[in-house]
Amino acid sequence: MSAHSLGVEVACDGPAGLDDCPDSAAISAQFTSRTTQQVRADGRRDGWTVRRAPGRLLDVCPRCRTKEPTR
Repeated sequence: MSAHSLGVEVACDGPAGLDDCPDSAAISAQFTSRTTQQVRADGRRDGWTVRRAPGRLLDVCPRCRTKEPTR
């Protein structure tokens, strides 16, 4: 028996980055996308954005991107 990686899923971090996405959105990865960077590139084609946060990246779907982050 062998195991093969099915790739990764990138989910929306919500409008403020500290809350959940109201739509529980996730990027629809292409069949050939296997790494986080490839999946994020797929998401950018669909309107997703990536913001830097201390120690990580925040992935934001098109709906949450239009909402002003609250602090």
